[in-house]
Amino acid sequence: MVYKPKEIPEDINVTSVHPLINFAYLLGTVAVVSTLIYVVLGAIATQLATRISPEMEAKIGQQLVSDLAKKDKKVDAKQQQYLDSLLADLQKSDSSSYTPLTIHIQKSPVSNAAILPGGHILITATLLAEAESENELAFVLAHELGHHVARDHLKGLGRSLVFLTVASMLGIGSGDANVVGMTGSLTNLHYSRQQESAADVYALNAIVRCYGHGNASLDFFNRIQTEQKDPRGKLSSYFSTHPLTQQRINDLHQIASQRGWKMEGDITNLPDKIFDEEPNSKSNQES
Repeated sequence: MVYKPKEIPEDINVTSVHPLINFAYLLGTVAVVSTLIYVVLGAIATQLATRISPEMEAKIGQQLVSDLAKKDKKVDAKQQQYLDSLLADLQKSDSSSYTPLTIHIQKSPVSNAAILPGGHILITATLLAEAESENELAFVLAHELGHHVARDHLKGLGRSLVFLTVASMLGIGSGDANVVGMTGSLTNLHYSRQQESAADVYALNAIVRCYGHGNASLDFFNRIQTEQKDPRGKLSSYFSTHPLTQQRINDLHQIASQRGWKMEGDITNLPDKIFDEEPNSKSNQES
């Protein structure tokens, strides 16, 4: 029997499926796997971040605010003293803050406030100038305090904080502002709707405990609702990072009614000659 080799077809190594379909399948698989890895690592990072020791958190916080101290050398001592006293009053009936808090007045042309690791509260001079009563200013501070107590600021920076923690342990970039910069824009932290709502409730509760009522504490919210129609408004900058909806305001009034919190009472004016001046000129504002 004589063996006759068969001729090999030219398309033996060519799949019957169109190459673009194969590419789409491969791309989709990579995307799904990458998303799963991102979500899983994100969840792990969040849990690890909330378990960072107070000492490590303080160290990270100090790194994050190191640049601010250099940029904002001139701080109004009267404003600083007043805000420290106001924050202390808000904390008196709540011992759940696990670290001392420090307020930093930041020169900026926009209204904003944020809480950073280590108990550092940033509040811009423009927001102070826009406040019309102590009650609404106290609500903003209490809202950030609510994020602090819930450790939302650590959850929001979970991946970056884990990286910074590991880098610090390895001695990589210690004290280097460039490493800190990898955390992104610190004053543009974004929280979930649930976190924002919880911070709102915490803040209103703190205001009622402090003043005996919640009157005027939501005035800031109400003015934002009007100003949101004008994207050039300064106040709307705050809620670009703290998204505001009418439902949030309605929910707070409903919760106040359910819990028997008074929403009427005397409004506390801001001290004279402290917040009655316009924000600093552009030459003194943060670039």
